[in-house]
Amino acid sequence: MAKNSVNNSNGINVSALNDYKKEITNNAKAGMIDYNVNLKWLGGTKSKVTTTGITLGEQQLERNFSFVIDEPEQLLGENTNPTPQEYLLGGMGACMIVGYSVGASLLGINMEKLEINLQAGLDLRGFLEVEPTAPIAFKDVNYTIHVKGNGTKDQFEKIHETVIKTSPNRATISNSIRINSELIVEE
Repeated sequence: MAKNSVNNSNGINVSALNDYKKEITNNAKAGMIDYNVNLKWLGGTKSKVTTTGITLGEQQLERNFSFVIDEPEQLLGENTNPTPQEYLLGGMGACMIVGYSVGASLLGINMEKLEINLQAGLDLRGFLEVEPTAPIAFKDVNYTIHVKGNGTKDQFEKIHETVIKTSPNRATISNSIRINSELIVEE
């Protein structure tokens, strides 16, 4: 899906989006996407995340972005960058923003404001193995969306329902998924 010309104020090329939807309707493989990242420990609680490419259908897309993750000083970090949980919540929120922007664009709605506030809490006693019955994962994620534009309340509610149903990052956090791991101990 190319971003040739943008044909609405939300920055979404609706005709290219519709063309891509037709393409993946006719060729399911073109709609498959695989993400790859590499993490390297930087000492202490810091790690550097580098994107290492995306496979979109049969296309290999070069991705060379990086960011650093850290913890606050109270959790033995240096407080220089967001925590893994903040990135996780940010990824969920950003994915939903894409859904709102696309949904509004498909309905011809021009947005003036779109903001999402997310909150989630952890019981660190589980992570630190202090209390064996304490949950390790977020107990819940709460978010509030503020949106303003020339759409009706019903239109924004329809977009909201669609985002809840179709946001990949929201679904990944809210649904159980299989995670496969492999440990290689180097000598």
